[in-house]
Amino acid sequence: MINKQLILFQDIISDKEILYIIGNGFDLSHGIRSSYWDFREWLVHNNNNLIGMMDIFFSNQRDVWSGIEQALGEYNEESILNYCRPDEEFDHNHSLSASARVEDSPMAIFLPVLEEFREAFRDWVNSIEISGIEKVYKLNPDSLYLSFNYTDTLETEYGIHQNQVTHIHGSRMDSDEFIIGHNNRRNSSCLWDEEGLIFEQQAHENIITWMNEFTKNYSRNIANHSSFFDSLYDIKHIVVIGHSLSKVDWPYFEEIIKITGKDIPWTVYCHSIDDRTNTGCFKDSFRLSSVTIKDN
Repeated sequence: MINKQLILFQDIISDKEILYIIGNGFDLSHGIRSSYWDFREWLVHNNNNLIGMMDIFFSNQRDVWSGIEQALGEYNEESILNYCRPDEEFDHNHSLSASARVEDSPMAIFLPVLEEFREAFRDWVNSIEISGIEKVYKLNPDSLYLSFNYTDTLETEYGIHQNQVTHIHGSRMDSDEFIIGHNNRRNSSCLWDEEGLIFEQQAHENIITWMNEFTKNYSRNIANHSSFFDSLYDIKHIVVIGHSLSKVDWPYFEEIIKITGKDIPWTVYCHSIDDRTNTGCFKDSFRLSSVTIKDN
């Protein structure tokens, strides 16, 4: 495979003044099985039951496995509760009050699915094989890297020093805690209605509270990596590889642009028409002066 030369403006910009933003498309371009569909295939062999439960709870607006983070943010607490609601036979044969059963049913059915999903996702990330890949890109070892990937492809396969790479959502090199989530934080208290059934409203509130735990805490993540963001003042060029610039990660980019300014050049490598559309929307929304789109 021919290496893709990504050293740009080398005559006027040093390697240390370049920031690379790396998304999952970077790993995929090396044949690494790191997509959400690969996660689903892993579940087929390791936890097949979880596939069906995720489809039930999170496929109301999209296919779960084409975009797990988006699907998590598009949950519908009413449909979740309807699935968890005890049926009439259960109500007839058990002495526990209907109110207690409705309120507790999501905790007995839905909450374990969320916990099982977190554990399975962690196990899958740790199982992803990256060794022996053929390098696709020529990367600058002295540049800075912001990686949205959990894998250590940059460090292990490309020899980029760990100090040069920031894994904003966690890295399996450091811990087993990986950030995956959505940006649809909701206020559960607004659901309360004086004419509504208290136990049903409590069940709705519980579901929203649990799903809020899957929202990305951008401010905390940025604060935890303050040394990285503080190092961006000298950056003069940003290169994006394998990231679709989807809105779920815009708060991080907003922080970057706040530091680097809107006038430095961006080069974005796009894999699909959707990537190009997202990049155009991103440029317009942040009013960037110079964004060059290249085929990846």
